[in-house]
Amino acid sequence: MLADDLLLLALDDERGTVLPQAALGLPYGLAGGVLMELGLRGLLRMDGEKLSAVGTTGDAILDDALRDIEARPGKTVAHWIARLSGGSPGLRQRLLDRLVAQGTLEKREQRILLLFHHTVYPERDGRVEHDVRARLDDALLHGARPDAPIAALIHLATACQLLDALYPKAQHAAIKARVAQLDDPQRLAADSVANAVQQAQAAAVMAAMSGAIVASTIAATSAACAATSASCH
Repeated sequence: MLADDLLLLALDDERGTVLPQAALGLPYGLAGGVLMELGLRGLLRMDGEKLSAVGTTGDAILDDALRDIEARPGKTVAHWIARLSGGSPGLRQRLLDRLVAQGTLEKREQRILLLFHHTVYPERDGRVEHDVRARLDDALLHGARPDAPIAALIHLATACQLLDALYPKAQHAAIKARVAQLDDPQRLAADSVANAVQQAQAAAVMAAMSGAIVASTIAATSAACAATSASCH
């Protein structure tokens, strides 16, 4: 499944944590992976940016998304990217739990400063990710024509800035040019989802920046008030 593959690529194999470059965009990328997977299986219909769905897959994560979309027809791609990325229980955690159950990842508890517990998911069986990376390399580095799932995965990885984390800087320009050349039958739908992922990521960046600006302004004002013994309102 696309979301599983994207998550495996985004995890540091030894540390079991998300690569820093992809941390912000990954939740939206995983949500986009669910939508793209449903599209590849012919279970989504797009009317402009609006989605409707019908059918089942036998996959619990996909079927939950299908039921949700079927119950709320006419919502936009951006709406579903936001909703699926922030669902409860979280999409990423459901995917992690499944990959642990399949034996692909290992779940470990780490203690930080003897007080805090942190869960990491290092790789246990690298065969799945190795196969995905080989297919990515074929498409991006060796000129092979990707099949629809790999093409969709490339669009997703690009949208959440994961490709830059996976390949050395010296290859970035050539890979970017190769991605622009891809001509796959899912390109229109993939671009729509990828654009929604990028927009959600940009909105998250702006929200984080705004929060940081507000916090720093309050801190600076409080410091100035304390220094002058003035009352601030």
